[in-house]
Amino acid sequence: MKKILGVVLLFCVYFIQANIEAAHAAATVPLNVTVNGSLVITDASNDSMSGMDPTINVNLSVTPDLGQATVTGQANFRIRTNRTTWRLTSQRTASNAGGTGIADTDISVNISKVAGSTANANAGTIVSPFSSATNLSSIPTVSPANVVNGTAKTSSAKDGNNTNNYFEIDTAYSIAPDFFYTPGTFSTTITYNLVSP
Repeated sequence: MKKILGVVLLFCVYFIQANIEAAHAAATVPLNVTVNGSLVITDASNDSMSGMDPTINVNLSVTPDLGQATVTGQANFRIRTNRTTWRLTSQRTASNAGGTGIADTDISVNISKVAGSTANANAGTIVSPFSSATNLSSIPTVSPANVVNGTAKTSSAKDGNNTNNYFEIDTAYSIAPDFFYTPGTFSTTITYNLVSP
């Protein structure tokens, strides 16, 4: 009888202990979200991942003639970043006049900015001398020059499709026809880099 009571008592103690342990069982799920910094530059006319770090050709064809208007070509970029400090810089290769007689100062450069509907239009400021009309000689060949100083992330609101959160830089290169120029091809390569200090 004592053995039976002992077994029953032991069973009761085990049952109560098991219930207490079950009642206090818990699961924890640590959740950490790391937000990385990103700098993205795309072709404004092909604004998709396939248009990242684009090469945009600008070909100006000039035929000097009385009354001919200035010839202009554009290369437009969209910038997206969640960094609060960033820069757009520019550098070019030494020009090859190609026998044309065209000088760097003959080609004008105009840079402007626009912003998407969910973008911060004040995320960056165009810096001198690019803040007004200038010419190709303002883009150095020996080291990069700042074109835009960024002071905020480009998004001002959530954009589920990430389509309207762009900060756009429009560049226009122009030359006025002149009978001084000789047939040939003037060439240079301009590189814009999006960097974060």
